Amino acid sequence: MLTPKFEVKQDDASLTVKIFAPYAQISDAEVNIDGDTFTFYSSPYYLRLTFSGKLMDSELEQHSAKFDADVGAFIIVCQKESQGQHFPNLDMLTALLTPHGATGVNIPSIEVVGGDEAEDEEGEGEFDWTYQQKLPDENVVTAGHKYGFANKLTGVFTSLQDELKGVVDISDPDNKSAAQRREERVAHELSAFDEDHYLADYFEVDTATQCVEFIPEFYSITSDEVELKESEQEALLRLPRKEHLLDPGSRSAVYLGLVDLLYAWAYNHRVTLGENCVESAWNVSKISATLSWLDSFTQLKDVAVSCVRRSLTFPLVRNWHLSQQVLKDTIQLLLLGQKKVLQCLLEIHSFFNQSEPRYLLNQLYITDYCVWIQKVKDNKLISLADSLKKIKVNKTDLQLDLEELEAAALLVLEEEDDHEAGDEANINKLAQDMTGLTIIENGAALGANDNQEEILTIESNNQRQGEIPVVPPVNDDSDSSSSESDSDSEDDSDSSSDSSEDSSEDEDDNNKEEDSSSDSSDLDSDDDTLSDTENA
Repeated sequence: MLTPKFEVKQDDASLTVKIFAPYAQISDAEVNIDGDTFTFYSSPYYLRLTFSGKLMDSELEQHSAKFDADVGAFIIVCQKESQGQHFPNLDMLTALLTPHGATGVNIPSIEVVGGDEAEDEEGEGEFDWTYQQKLPDENVVTAGHKYGFANKLTGVFTSLQDELKGVVDISDPDNKSAAQRREERVAHELSAFDEDHYLADYFEVDTATQCVEFIPEFYSITSDEVELKESEQEALLRLPRKEHLLDPGSRSAVYLGLVDLLYAWAYNHRVTLGENCVESAWNVSKISATLSWLDSFTQLKDVAVSCVRRSLTFPLVRNWHLSQQVLKDTIQLLLLGQKKVLQCLLEIHSFFNQSEPRYLLNQLYITDYCVWIQKVKDNKLISLADSLKKIKVNKTDLQLDLEELEAAALLVLEEEDDHEAGDEANINKLAQDMTGLTIIENGAALGANDNQEEILTIESNNQRQGEIPVVPPVNDDSDSSSSESDSDSEDDSDSSSDSSEDSSEDEDDNNKEEDSSSDSSDLDSDDDTLSDTENA
């Protein structure tokens, strides 16, 4: 038998069930209504629905049915037994498919006696989410330690050692208690925290700012405006038909685990700007301690601290303001009620189905969460959201020394800024000192106001080093000038000879001058000889 796709709508007087059965044998179609149970059969389709209120029995023939060939669907209108009664959660298809008392094939069959009253008691009662609880003692009768949805499973990874590393971070979870798993988780988070990565996102805030400023679509709708998509309705039809019976301790752990899952979903939704990517499954599984460490929480503050710390330790974008904003997103999701939370869980379920071997996380947690949430009333989720609003997570709660780390980084930046400012001032001063300097041939720098004597001294030194002196052109009256030069040179030579007794250094200089004068005299003598020869 095939379970057909269907949808249910209502008005004050009736309930309309639309059953899509394109390959049905129309002539064999049967409809039976008995109190709150609706049954449809038309080979090869079979559908049984259980409503929260009662309908007029089919024997009274108060219902009508027809087949719409254009869409291939049966449209059946059933009259309500109590006119004006509202049937809640008609879009929770898995819940409609689950008969009262069904608990699943892997759990012993238990009849839920007074199920409606028990459900009302859970839905209406207030629960203290901040109440300090103790982790449940392990069942000494059952081998191994428990984990999974409501801590119902054990021994799962005994035969799945190859898949273990790709699914969870904890090793050998079947031989570790909940307290041991938590202790190892916290130690791992503290050791895995990367200070450099955190500071990089602390100062380079472009990506984080984009994520923080993103406004998700669930801020612009109300709980009444949440509608399940067709694909989501089809996913509900594939869920198992069972009902979960939770004791108070397990119920608290399930609600706190739900907060952990929603935070992970909200983080991924915000950093991907609402467009999921190939890393979405990793983001959700890594940030959620419930999924990555099989942890079971006992206090709401512990959930919030774990979520924020893991969001600053493992994903790509690690920013304090982003983590705080995701916490607000989680509150908003809870305030939107059952349908929105179910949508988030179904999306997580889809992530893991497409990411091996994370499909095991669906079997451990997500599938049961999708079934269980359909029975949870909105006021319970609103109460949880109100309690989460009162939780304040400070940087000191994370035990990562964030305030000291940020202060040290800011101090280093201030010192670097001061050093750079000093270097810039030195460069400006050097530039001012060099203003007005003149560069000459030998590369020496002299002030623009230095006198000409210093330049002449440098040129004289160059000549002493073997440079060829420049001889000025000889004029017609060079003879008289040469004679006067000879006389002056002889006087200078006598004077230099007298002063040679004062210092040996002056003697060397004067000897050089005598040689120069002698050379000059010889040059003049040659000029005179040449002149006499020409006259002759």
